[in-house]
Amino acid sequence: MRRRDLLISAVAAPAAAKKIWVDPKVEALPQRPWRKIHLDFHNSQFIPKIGDQFDAAGFGATLEAAHVDAIVVFAKDMHGYFYYPSEYGPVHRGLSFDLLGAQVEECRKRKIAVYAYYCTTWDNYLADKHRDWLVIKRDGSNYLPKPGGTPGWTALCLAYEPFVRLMLDHTREFVSRYALDGAWFDMPVPIAGECFCPECLRQIRAKGLDPQDKKVQREHKQALHISFIERVQKTVEAARPGCQVDFNGQGVYGLGARVRYMDNIDIEALPTAQWGYYYFPTIVRYTRTFGVTTYGMTGRFKASWGDFGGLKLPVQLDTELAGIVAHGARCDIGDQMPPGGRLDAAVYHVIGKSYARIKAIEPYLEGAVPVVEAALVTAGHPLDHPSSEANYGLVKLLTESRVQFDLVEPEVDLSRYALLVLADTLEVSPRLAERLRAFIGQGGAVISNYQAGWLDGYGLEYAGDSEFKPAYMVPKAGFTGGIPPYPYALYDGVARWRAKGPARMIAALGEPLFQRSGEHYTSHRQTPFDHETEFAAIAVSGRAGLFAFSLGLSYYNQGYWVYRKAFQHVLKTLLPNPMVETNAPASAELTVTRQKGRYLVHIVNFSALRRTPNHPDFYEEPVPLANINIRLNLPVQRPERTIPRVEVHEIVPFEMT
Repeated sequence: MRRRDLLISAVAAPAAAKKIWVDPKVEALPQRPWRKIHLDFHNSQFIPKIGDQFDAAGFGATLEAAHVDAIVVFAKDMHGYFYYPSEYGPVHRGLSFDLLGAQVEECRKRKIAVYAYYCTTWDNYLADKHRDWLVIKRDGSNYLPKPGGTPGWTALCLAYEPFVRLMLDHTREFVSRYALDGAWFDMPVPIAGECFCPECLRQIRAKGLDPQDKKVQREHKQALHISFIERVQKTVEAARPGCQVDFNGQGVYGLGARVRYMDNIDIEALPTAQWGYYYFPTIVRYTRTFGVTTYGMTGRFKASWGDFGGLKLPVQLDTELAGIVAHGARCDIGDQMPPGGRLDAAVYHVIGKSYARIKAIEPYLEGAVPVVEAALVTAGHPLDHPSSEANYGLVKLLTESRVQFDLVEPEVDLSRYALLVLADTLEVSPRLAERLRAFIGQGGAVISNYQAGWLDGYGLEYAGDSEFKPAYMVPKAGFTGGIPPYPYALYDGVARWRAKGPARMIAALGEPLFQRSGEHYTSHRQTPFDHETEFAAIAVSGRAGLFAFSLGLSYYNQGYWVYRKAFQHVLKTLLPNPMVETNAPASAELTVTRQKGRYLVHIVNFSALRRTPNHPDFYEEPVPLANINIRLNLPVQRPERTIPRVEVHEIVPFEMT
């Protein structure tokens, strides 16, 4: 019998996890729909007829049969066209009736929550009429499609007050006119987080600041964005008190300053498009810490938005939705209605299969709050993305190691966690260094990466970067099993760190004889290992762990098993009583929530077909998991369970003691 099959023993009771965190803000969230559709409807002037096949009763019946309980329908699209008789216009010339009004009325009849979509800074019509409102890039160009080029975001700038006032007028009109449950604003986050248009340059220079400075640009655009969403929120509230306000694209740094102006966050993350399968689990761990409901938005499409002819199987959606609800988020499936206005029967057949399952398990979802023991601490300029390759690598490592964690910026209360993992690129300020030392002094543990200068007081001394790439890691602790001693490549470079008492070396830094170059090389790839140095590649000092290389980026790039084994060895030292232990394969994701006197462990079986380099993962024929053992190190009545079979998703309840 393999060792992992012996992981859970009934002989000894499990030790309790050292510290857990359940966010009271999330516990207090209002109930909202679980089964939403985001019904895209973008139609250019080249579409001659709009809504000529629309039947309100058929529209509502299709949604109802597919177990849909909320939907986003269109007030104004990215082309700049309205789908109701707007006084501002332009109404799409192919539309002869009030489509938005008919959709809202039908949804209200069937008690389906209905939200109106409004596209903000992507508006082809306004971009053509007001070239003076365009966002300008550093090189002086704009975002309009070039002749023969690919269509894209037309990018209008929020610095122009007439543009902002016009959008507020639009908002006041459609929100006051229709009995909406909410208003949903797309593209409000400034593109690229910077703009060099005349008005932005004027405003920045008026403050005596340098518009070429990236940080200055990010802070300026963050301020414009906050001003805009605040004004929109007030406009919506005045026009229809209690109407929900959603702004897309909020999974970027600086959310703490913006969240007060929104009621909910949708994480747009179509995983088989450019987002991939690590975007949502990274961003949800960030957004859910701000005390508003969160939706995970996938799509029925094979590829991205507007993928007419692209359709997933129900089991593919089942896998994606399982990965959403396992994090305490609600479901949103993207669709695009054909111009004629008739919903595709095949699409809602597929959606209905998946949403029937979500409806059945809602008793295990409503009021369930994520339970965490650790945090990935990361930072960036406002409007930068936490979804970096380095962060993805750490999210993947922590997930495969069964750690239950949030993703946070350094300003939060770190004391609520038992373990902190510092992002590869996190710059540790003197103030943060002081807080980290205090955190360790109070019994917490920290895993740090690469140039962690704050560890100087722990017997760890940074001595510059190694000149070799790759260099080598020579294990000094038994994290490679029964494999004889071997130097493992550090493909993405490494720093040199001295480890003196009380620090102990987990792996030494090895180096080749010379750095490979066009003039100086041997064999096909890197120069082989030559000697072990005095420096550490991995070290532990009390409650502090150090990886002398960019662990997240290296694992993202290489997926090298030895990096994971090394991480888990250090993790076991610093977090000896983790919340969850299991024999499930690394491909399965396990998360923990708490609900009404019980804990719930979600097991999501991600088993993809083997793929070619150019096509995404498809979870269409799951390989069932058998006899999955779980030990939950929390005060529960039966802490050890064996799950006979997991097809795609199982929720395992543990009643509290």
